[in-house]
Amino acid sequence: MALGAATPAVAQDMPAKAQACVACHGQKGVSGSPEWPNLAGQHQQYLAIQITAFRDGTRDNPAMAPFVSGLTDADISALASYYASQPRAIAADGDAALVSSGENLSGYCKACHGMQGEPVANEWPILAGQHAQYLQQQLAAYKSGARVNSHMQAAIAQLGEEQFRALAAYYSQLSP
Repeated sequence: MALGAATPAVAQDMPAKAQACVACHGQKGVSGSPEWPNLAGQHQQYLAIQITAFRDGTRDNPAMAPFVSGLTDADISALASYYASQPRAIAADGDAALVSSGENLSGYCKACHGMQGEPVANEWPILAGQHAQYLQQQLAAYKSGARVNSHMQAAIAQLGEEQFRALAAYYSQLSP
């Protein structure tokens, strides 16, 4: 089997274009690597927006570019639908003190991402059960300006790396 190829049973249900996603995002969208996000169970609208942004270059990620550059809107819709329909990742355990600190800081996030990491709008990501390392990387990217969203940048403007670690630990351990 080729590196990153889906097993035959999984491949039957998977859109052909999703085969390229398996190496980083896992067979059913649950990544085995903490620096890559879990896609399984995310909102279809959020996934479609993000894949389109990667394809169109409005969200920069050199690792994603070769995989999304040739996708059509129909391909993106099929991928988003497939991954949204998959069972979500099981939450990870976290350091109790760090999780508690993150819970105390989570007021910054709840207006948009909900009380338990479930967003109030389908175009925003589900944070519950996402990899802590990935969440921390994304917060740092917003802070540095590498990832642009005025609402996120304003919400985290006063936070630093330790707060990012705590928030990431908190959201990663919430059950999806």
